[in-house]
Amino acid sequence: MRSSNSIQIFPKRIDNPLLLMFSAFALLGLLTIYSSAYSEEFPSLFSMQKEYGKQAMYIGVSFFVGLLILLLEGKFFTTYAYHIYGIIILLLILVLFTPAIKGAHSWFKIGGFSLQPSELAKFATALAFAKLLSSPNRKLTDNKTRLYAVALLALPSLLITLQPDPGTVLVFVSFLLVMYREGMSGIILLLGLLIAIVAVMSIFLRDSVAFFGLFQGPGILIGFAALLCLGSVFIIKKVVRKRFRRKFYIQTAVVFAIVIVISAGTLVMHKNVFNDRHRDRFDVILGLIDDKTGVGYNQAQSMAAIASGGFTGKGYGHATLSNDQFNQVPEQSTDFIFCGWGEEWGFIGSVVFLILYMAMMVRIIIIAERQKSQFTRIFGYCTACIFFFHFLINIGMVIGVVPVVGIPLPFFSYGGSSIIGFTILLFILLRLDSERMDVLR
Repeated sequence: MRSSNSIQIFPKRIDNPLLLMFSAFALLGLLTIYSSAYSEEFPSLFSMQKEYGKQAMYIGVSFFVGLLILLLEGKFFTTYAYHIYGIIILLLILVLFTPAIKGAHSWFKIGGFSLQPSELAKFATALAFAKLLSSPNRKLTDNKTRLYAVALLALPSLLITLQPDPGTVLVFVSFLLVMYREGMSGIILLLGLLIAIVAVMSIFLRDSVAFFGLFQGPGILIGFAALLCLGSVFIIKKVVRKRFRRKFYIQTAVVFAIVIVISAGTLVMHKNVFNDRHRDRFDVILGLIDDKTGVGYNQAQSMAAIASGGFTGKGYGHATLSNDQFNQVPEQSTDFIFCGWGEEWGFIGSVVFLILYMAMMVRIIIIAERQKSQFTRIFGYCTACIFFFHFLINIGMVIGVVPVVGIPLPFFSYGGSSIIGFTILLFILLRLDSERMDVLR
């Protein structure tokens, strides 16, 4: 529904604070990449032989793409949400047949550049998700709607798992928070937490033996769950009235089934889907192996670089461990870009960075909450949750509290597909928000 005022071709009500934050992070990321990858042979910021030159080009392309998005009307995204999702799903299927790069079928090679469709899948899934949940008669209290929502998330997740790219798959878990905001029961989130705990414990206990050899590996977890369920049945029988017992018995059985399926499924994926480097990284985090010169090298060096920055840092351009010339931190321009910032600006600079990043996510939530359009509100929350998971996993990875799964820091890490994908996500929100006084969807 439109008001009597026509929508401007180029929106006037752009959210300037969010646009400024985007520009600032893109610029700071470029300068950090320039510092960490600097070469005296190629001193120009725009040298295409180095990462910083390419990143400058990617930022320019991103601004151009963002401008094109602002020229489109918001109804374009509501009308073609499923079409965009379908195109990206097709790309995710086709990329599985490309030659492997670093053990993963994740990129299309286009001349000297590469395109990673999994980065584009995030905004495409957010559009389709918002379209589904904002459709008439679609409520998350309805089982059919929940099934459609899960299927919509599961399809790209499965295709990305087959590449394999476990880091990107983790980001799709963030959509559960959006579902909770839109009315999904908190019980589902608790089940999700249970699944995560069972999955981690299954990996942790896979080679363990307990109860005098009676239980081994996942059998320990299943046996423990069986004892808890038997105890629950006894308590239910003694405490709960007879007419209510059936419901509690079913819930107990469901929990036990989840433990069995997830523990077995996790081990199958751990052994057959993930490659050796991903398995080893999980083992390092869980303390099953201690390998600071092998698979744990990146993380150990990253933490050392941040620690060496001290309270105030070494100053811009004076990093040593995270500088490409010393080759101490692999991937210091991509997944581990934050360690370069931490080494140069120290604890104070790191805290300021984290506060600014959180401020950007809070701003996105504020934008989402002020919408009259359900589609825009849901898309805004999808955007916030995607950024939050990237932020949480990337920073956690750099400081050694989550496994190294190869996930970029939005607008900061080096990578064309990454920054273009995040820019599309953000500028679609900016365009939709600019119409908040004119359009009800």
